[in-house]
Amino acid sequence: MTLLDQFIAAYHAKFAAPVSQFDTTLSGWVEKSSHLLLDEKFSPPPELKGRLTQLLARTKEPMKVAVTGQFSSGKSTFLNALLSKNVLPTGITPVTSKVNYIRYGDAYKMRIHYKDGRDEYQDIAHIARFTDQRTEVEEIAYLTLYAPLELLKEITFVDTPGLNSQEERDTTETQKVLREVDGIIWLSLIDNAGKLSEAQTLEKYLDQYQEKSLCVLNQKDKFTEAQVAQSVAYVQEHFATFFSEVVPISAKQALLARSHDKVQMLEESKEAFLSSLDEKIDRVEPMEIQSEYEKYRKKVQEIRSGDLSQNSVLLEASNIQRVLSFIETQIRPVADSAKVFSIKREVVQICTEIISQHQLFLRIYDELSMQLQAFEEEAEEAFAQLKQQFGKKLQDAYAQIEAMIAVIAEDIYTHIHTVDRTRYVPKKSGILKKEILYEAISYQRAKIDADRVYKHLFYEDDVVGKRFKHYVRGLKEIQHEVNQHNAEVYEMLKRRIRQWQTPYELLRKQNPVHSYIEFANIRKFASKAYEHILKPFSDEIHSSYAQISSEFNHLSSAVHFNYQNATQVTVAFLEQKIEQSASLYEQDPARFTCYTPKLEEIKERLGSNFHLYELQNMMQGNTTFLSKNYDTLMREFKAIKQERESFIQQRKVRHEKTIALLEAHIKELG
Repeated sequence: MTLLDQFIAAYHAKFAAPVSQFDTTLSGWVEKSSHLLLDEKFSPPPELKGRLTQLLARTKEPMKVAVTGQFSSGKSTFLNALLSKNVLPTGITPVTSKVNYIRYGDAYKMRIHYKDGRDEYQDIAHIARFTDQRTEVEEIAYLTLYAPLELLKEITFVDTPGLNSQEERDTTETQKVLREVDGIIWLSLIDNAGKLSEAQTLEKYLDQYQEKSLCVLNQKDKFTEAQVAQSVAYVQEHFATFFSEVVPISAKQALLARSHDKVQMLEESKEAFLSSLDEKIDRVEPMEIQSEYEKYRKKVQEIRSGDLSQNSVLLEASNIQRVLSFIETQIRPVADSAKVFSIKREVVQICTEIISQHQLFLRIYDELSMQLQAFEEEAEEAFAQLKQQFGKKLQDAYAQIEAMIAVIAEDIYTHIHTVDRTRYVPKKSGILKKEILYEAISYQRAKIDADRVYKHLFYEDDVVGKRFKHYVRGLKEIQHEVNQHNAEVYEMLKRRIRQWQTPYELLRKQNPVHSYIEFANIRKFASKAYEHILKPFSDEIHSSYAQISSEFNHLSSAVHFNYQNATQVTVAFLEQKIEQSASLYEQDPARFTCYTPKLEEIKERLGSNFHLYELQNMMQGNTTFLSKNYDTLMREFKAIKQERESFIQQRKVRHEKTIALLEAHIKELG
């Protein structure tokens, strides 16, 4: 291995991010999902972290079993029997007015959950103050009781108000609990089983929970075996659609037997000693503490040496073990399966909700792209119409130049007249005479009254000057109109972008698991629509404005500052040609003639001096400067649009990748 290879390996060992490994348990799946969804690159909100934390906690929670029934059916006594301890208060009237969650804890304590969000811990001895319907407990939402009992590590019990409670809100709360728990124990007194009121209650509330429901008939100790068997058979026959099994029990016998279990008695003695010690340790002498300890040791020895064989008989007679067996064999497998299904479904739901956020962003970007595409089509049509419209105006403007040249030509032609001139030719006076005589011969030649032409066209009457000044003003109006229409095309884009921008500048997340930062980024992107989208189009319009203005200024200058010079040059040329032709004529009249300008010739010469060919290229046909400008403008707009679409697509890529990643995770969850 080279030194470089060693360096790279050392770098990766020290700085490379570790690859997270997750087991295939339900907790592992949730941890893997959390690792993915809470990645910083997704800008997760606190609500998402809280929701995933709750999900992870749910994977480790024991199953929930609700105990319900009609009031005074002995629910609290039954639960105390299951727990082997008088945790819940009992009474003749419907005592339990609040839902009580009985969970495992390291000590006996009670947590009161108020409707306004407050939590408060109280000694479990005060539970009656918060559950008895005979007291005012309106502000309480529900209670959680914690107890250091092994059974509660596997099962969370939910003590509910009766379904025929005096308060409708209690019945409603119980219905909600029944939908959420893994199993239901319906408790009924044997002598009440099958009564019409109970049948109506079962049909109304338990019709859909047969697979997870157990019917427990309490107080079997008060009846003969035959009477108990008759009641069980009746319930099994008439209420088979509501329960998977019917079990007769004696909660009283079970509580008595379980509370006298040696382990339980030893635990209670230990708790009593420690509680007493805690109260006395700061105010008694060490000898008294020693005395209390000796009493505790003696009690422990008595329990251990005591004969509690009758407890086993009593416990078996109570039939409470069949209830626990049903929970273990019937409810637990379904609960575990339901928990896996429910939690995975929740993770899928979270992923789906986050996907919906990114799909929303993709739709926002797609809407922007559609606005750009629609504008491109509008602009292409608008520029084509403007190109045709102003091409016609330039042609008309060129025709006006030709017309003004014709006026000048007419004026020059009008001021051409003939003048008499004399030429002298040699004449022989005689054969012998050496003297040369000249003969005067009259002829006519053309003459341009240049002063009259200039005076009429440029000075006193200023016929042409006024027309050219008016013409230049007309060119300025066309220039202004062209730039105004071009600006209106840009305004079309602005309106489209503003229409897209308005709702998204104020966009706020509606779903708690959506990202505050992602939505803030979208709002920021929308608010900067000018910088992101409009500016290059605006720059191109301004560049076009400058180019068009330059071309029109050149055209105006070519016309305004050239017409007088072109006229003078033309007149001078014609005068020179007239003069040259006259000189040649005088020298050889047989060979040459005097030149007189024709009207068409004057027009042609004026056009040449006016650079009419250059103006024609600028103002006529499909290659006018405006036509070229519109072609350039449309070409540049297309290029800008493509570049902006590429920019938008780049912003979409991250969201598309996120969606693909989450969809793959959903598929992996099965």
